[in-house]
Amino acid sequence: MNIGLLEALDQLEEEKGISKEEVIPILEKALVSAYRKNFGSSKNVEVVIDRNTGNIKVYQLLEVVEEVEDPTTQISLEEARKFEPSAEIGSIVKKELNVKNFGRIAAQTAKQVLIQRIRELEKEKQFEKYSELKGTVTTAEVIRVTGEWADIRIGKLETRLPKKEWIPGEEINPGDLVKVYILDVVKTTKGPKILVSRRVPEFILGLMKLEIPEIENGIVEIKAIAREPGVRTKVAVMSNNPNVDPIGACIGEGGARIAAILRELKGEKLDVLKWSDDPKQLIANALAPATVIEVEILDKENRAARVLVPPTQLSLAIGKGGQNARLAAKLTGWKIDIKPIMNL
Repeated sequence: MNIGLLEALDQLEEEKGISKEEVIPILEKALVSAYRKNFGSSKNVEVVIDRNTGNIKVYQLLEVVEEVEDPTTQISLEEARKFEPSAEIGSIVKKELNVKNFGRIAAQTAKQVLIQRIRELEKEKQFEKYSELKGTVTTAEVIRVTGEWADIRIGKLETRLPKKEWIPGEEINPGDLVKVYILDVVKTTKGPKILVSRRVPEFILGLMKLEIPEIENGIVEIKAIAREPGVRTKVAVMSNNPNVDPIGACIGEGGARIAAILRELKGEKLDVLKWSDDPKQLIANALAPATVIEVEILDKENRAARVLVPPTQLSLAIGKGGQNARLAAKLTGWKIDIKPIMNL
């Protein structure tokens, strides 16, 4: 029987990019299930679709035996050789079945299989497309906002930005365009699901890559980052080109680049400082905007240091609630004890 399969498969390949070689084996298995469902499951059958004509044939698979005990699975050597001259005891032969009314069932089954395969393929293509965004910052449109999350749209997919992943203190409203960091893209039965955040440190890195070409192309490298979302972030950078100032590249002409990043951070402060392999210099740089007089290494093995600052710089070095010192310690990996110079 022929149900116009090849024409349908050719059209499918042209419109959806699904190859016949991919669909036909799936379809053959589905037709086996359809046969068993409609004509009894006791027979062991095989459905073969001719790749050139689209003809569908149903075969009963039978074991050649000396004495037939189960005619639904066995056949005598004499009977088998009527249509399979080379049959031997123990071999499996295929006996073509003339199944009336299977054409309608086959057509319906083929339609269901093709629709399902199209859906699966579209989900797979969506997953592949959005998986490429993992680890990057992208723009999302805010659709609606509740007390617990914001529903956002990225491309054609909708997802949720949970309140716990917002920048603390920020306000998000329907219609806003916001940047989000793609934490992961996972497969679900409904298609790909995008997991997003605005408060992870990587969000800052992604914003800097978007605004600063030298970071995107590797001329300027981000060596370390420490963040308290909604409050302050410190980023240590270095240049791989002696002719490029890493701080200047991040700030941009007239402060344009850093201003674009700060607008997205909704009031969160951002300190960009120069990386140094010398721990003393790195610690001094990390305590910016405070001025440091001296850094003493107290215990190299346990990474403990004392920092001396002018009395007027003590509160700035420590920061509100110890925030500046805390971020500097996190950024450098050193325990930092800050002392005013006149007390020593």
